[in-house]
Amino acid sequence: MKKRRLFLFISLTFLWAILGLALWGLPRLPGLERDLLQRLANRSAKEYFADSIRIEKVFLDSHLKIHLTGITGKLKNRKSPIPLEIGSLESQDSLLLLIATKPVRFIFTGVRPQGSSRPGFSGMVMIRTGTALRFECSADFGKTDLEDWQWLDPQNLAGATGAMKGTLTFRQTFGQEPEFGMDLEAPEPGGNIQARFFDLFLPYLPASVHKEKVQKISESREMVRYERATLKINLPQNDSMKVLLQIFIPAYNLKLTLNATLKADQKNAFSQITRLMGLFEVK
Repeated sequence: MKKRRLFLFISLTFLWAILGLALWGLPRLPGLERDLLQRLANRSAKEYFADSIRIEKVFLDSHLKIHLTGITGKLKNRKSPIPLEIGSLESQDSLLLLIATKPVRFIFTGVRPQGSSRPGFSGMVMIRTGTALRFECSADFGKTDLEDWQWLDPQNLAGATGAMKGTLTFRQTFGQEPEFGMDLEAPEPGGNIQARFFDLFLPYLPASVHKEKVQKISESREMVRYERATLKINLPQNDSMKVLLQIFIPAYNLKLTLNATLKADQKNAFSQITRLMGLFEVK
């Protein structure tokens, strides 16, 4: 009888302890999940965000799909950190599939500089774990403006404007070369851009009337009105890029085209093309 009472007492004590832990832990679970994800995100992206990533809210539903909102971070840049934000990031599949080495898709929305009045770009990310590790990302720039990306290269893009549309894709399978493509357009009516931007064309233009016009534009050091522009970039090999850049300047009746393949080991050329792409240096 005493043993039965002792067992009952221990059982009730254990149940009360579990209940108490649940009552204490459940309200705090989203916070614990958030803190854990913040630590993981900052650890994996420390080189780029320097422990600045913050997540406002994390929710794991009954299907083990995760939902994140209010993600912010300060991206390292040549000049100073750039505050960025992601409106939401949600998995479309159960996170258990990661353990089963099956693809898990994530949808993201509202990627933009903090304080921007535009919705920002959105897209999809796919991750597959295991020996066939694979990462895919696609983005739609249909709700952005060139004004949102001035921070990428303030010297050449300060004051730049123009509604943008287009896509970016990136794929990487473990042990294989990455696949990258970007196809952007600033359609009519276009916008404005710094005259010094056209300095980037000069090394690639042969002596001609076109080059003389470009030289004249770049020397003006004023804002120039463009009517339309396109930028296409592909990465056919890991050490080279194919770039097609076209821009029409109505005031000079000038349609410029840059069609080049640049090697990553050509430091000066690669630096030029990263500026055209709006890429940045991470210190």
